[in-house]
Amino acid sequence: MSNKDQFNEIALTTTENLAKEFLLGTATSFLDELAKAIPFASSALALSTAYSNFKTAQEKRQLLAFIQEIEINKPDFINKFFKDKNNTELGLEILGILDQTYLEKQARMIGRVTILLKNLVISKQEFDKYTYIITKLNNHLITIIKELHQASKDATHSTFHFPSPNMDLISFEFLVEVENNRKFTTQSNYQRTEFFYYFYENIFKD
Repeated sequence: MSNKDQFNEIALTTTENLAKEFLLGTATSFLDELAKAIPFASSALALSTAYSNFKTAQEKRQLLAFIQEIEINKPDFINKFFKDKNNTELGLEILGILDQTYLEKQARMIGRVTILLKNLVISKQEFDKYTYIITKLNNHLITIIKELHQASKDATHSTFHFPSPNMDLISFEFLVEVENNRKFTTQSNYQRTEFFYYFYENIFKD
């Protein structure tokens, strides 16, 4: 069994146990369950006070999705991350960011951007920008982002004519307005940015 399959099996077992806990009202805490099911998670107990905010099923699901995404892509990363006292402040910050999300896809994206930061691929300032965008996403915006990327495959050029583009895409710097050379039209021209493509390929895409 591969590491990915093994971890998925562990994660599924943990999720099933959590479901039983919520449905049957048992007193077993999430941290105890996680520590028993996933050995490396026990090292994260040093930040147990921070985990006290993760009391609902949704928050626990987000935390598990975050850990699973990181461990699948970079085995033993979580164990080393939480053992390093230098990561305490960042660890608390990440927990706060996860607390602002509700979709598992958001938690997985936060996992990916955390790896990019710790591998020195992106700066802390870029990390802050990416996580800000991630916390603002919802199912509607996720669908629009997918469609925007798909359009780049279908279009013969990268300029689009939008009567009223989604303003979030502009504020995220996924689209930038360009000069409109067409006469007798009030529509604006927009291009997808390199920032958008990087975000999609390295953080957004599952």
